[in-house]
Amino acid sequence: MDVGESSFAKSKSSSEIWAKLVCLDSRYEDVKISSNEVVINSETKGCSQEKHEWCKITRNSDQFSATMQNKSSNVILVNDIVVQSEDVFDIECGAVVIAGPNKEGYLSYKFKVMCDQESSKQKLKISIDIEHAQCSICLNIWHDVVTNAPCLHSFCNGCFSEWLKRSQKKQRGVLCLQYRAVVRFAGRNHFLHNIEEGLLQADPSLRRSDEEVAVLNSYAIIKSNFVIRSGERQNRKRARFFMDARSVSEDGNVDIDGEESDD
Repeated sequence: MDVGESSFAKSKSSSEIWAKLVCLDSRYEDVKISSNEVVINSETKGCSQEKHEWCKITRNSDQFSATMQNKSSNVILVNDIVVQSEDVFDIECGAVVIAGPNKEGYLSYKFKVMCDQESSKQKLKISIDIEHAQCSICLNIWHDVVTNAPCLHSFCNGCFSEWLKRSQKKQRGVLCLQYRAVVRFAGRNHFLHNIEEGLLQADPSLRRSDEEVAVLNSYAIIKSNFVIRSGERQNRKRARFFMDARSVSEDGNVDIDGEESDD
């Protein structure tokens, strides 16, 4: 399109505008695109009101890019690459399209994709291997997931709570079942809980029975940040800050459900 011409999109009307060709010359309007395939014409201002096809834009399946076909008799530039008449090429958000063979004497446009809220959610989706969301004790998808520190391994709340009780009765320290390192803290992990719920929604076959869930919930004792005391003496006041309605026995071990820990 020569300077002095305007452009418009010849397409079916729609309330949803998914892309624009933003004119870099503020004197001219943007070209709004609301169809998945649209032919854009150049319109010469004058007595004849003669119109010529300039390009055809087709939305790609990824919703964030498009293909453009040069429908004019002249070459056009896309990101400074020469595109011949009838050639088809890909354009992404931010691509600069010049409606002629050079920057002088022709209008320049920037291709902009208008991402709605739903499209943004789709773009931000991530994939995760189910094996990375499994409790290494029961080998199922986490339920009410808790994370240990400092090793940062995660387990079902009920599974880890049972391991914690047995460990405290047999020895002075609690070891991570996955890494065999001494566990100092454990806490519910709300971020991983959201991933847990997303996986179960995506694949309902991974859900446990109501009976299994009820048993796990009955075992779970970790409600918030939970400090696990080993044999060394620490500041008793600080320990109570991290404990959730739990007491510390005289030898420094966690007193589970109010029972005294064995040596």
